[in-house]
Amino acid sequence: MPTIARAADRRTAFTLIELLIVLAILAVLIGLMLPVVQKVRESAARIRCSNSLRQITLAAHGAHDTAHCFPPGLGHWPGPHAYGTFHFHLLPFMEQDPLYRDSYYRGFYFVANHGVYSQAIRSYVCPADPSAPADGRAFDLLGNAWGVSSYAVNAQVVCRVDPTGVLISADNLARLNDSFPDGTSNTLLLTEKYAQCFNNNYPTGGTFWGYYYTGSSLQPYHPGCAISWNGYSYGPASKFLVQPRPFNGGCDPTMASSPHSGGIQGAFVDGSVRFLSADMSMYTWWYLLTPDGGEVIPSDAY
Repeated sequence: MPTIARAADRRTAFTLIELLIVLAILAVLIGLMLPVVQKVRESAARIRCSNSLRQITLAAHGAHDTAHCFPPGLGHWPGPHAYGTFHFHLLPFMEQDPLYRDSYYRGFYFVANHGVYSQAIRSYVCPADPSAPADGRAFDLLGNAWGVSSYAVNAQVVCRVDPTGVLISADNLARLNDSFPDGTSNTLLLTEKYAQCFNNNYPTGGTFWGYYYTGSSLQPYHPGCAISWNGYSYGPASKFLVQPRPFNGGCDPTMASSPHSGGIQGAFVDGSVRFLSADMSMYTWWYLLTPDGGEVIPSDAY
């Protein structure tokens, strides 16, 4: 009997070859699952970015309902006291009213307000943005911290731009009833944009939600409007930048940019959020930016 029991024990044990085969099968299965898991994570991050865009757009409509116009790219709104960027003026409608009022009563340039502008606003940061710091804040050359944003507003809506594309000022007050002849469903209000670019002399080079300007080695430009301050608004030749991970830090801080493969997410004035294909025509992109160009945009153009 002991001999029979020992033989049975030997038959139930794994051989080295069998163990290696099992490990090889597991390795293959893991290798097949990793891309699926990565895609699920990317999809989840993209949905969160989309939800943030939708929340910001709803806040913009709440602001419009209050003051009967959208906040400017930079300027006073709704009265003579509050001065700041489009993102700053949305704070009361993003459940950040105490933060807004801290600055409202002291003026935009009051030095103590830096504590306000250094706050990270979760809804302003896209979780898929590889350039965004983990805590939602970036530092300028003087060591000051600023809350960043992964979303930029359309200059054609919140800034004054002449027919040739030259930026006149950043204080346009757009109104739903007369500022969008092309239709609110055909005009972009916001798009994704890398929070930081590191390819110029200013380390952020992107969008500070509360900052009144950012600098570069060439010329100052306005973060809320995402176009050059003393130059031309970017037309058909530029379109937008699609640069998924890994992010090397180099990007054009004046252009819309996306970490998502295949395109960029944009929020339209009517409140809808859509994924815009990178294969879309550069002219279609420009038509979506201009609120009064009079172009006819086919439904399958993007």
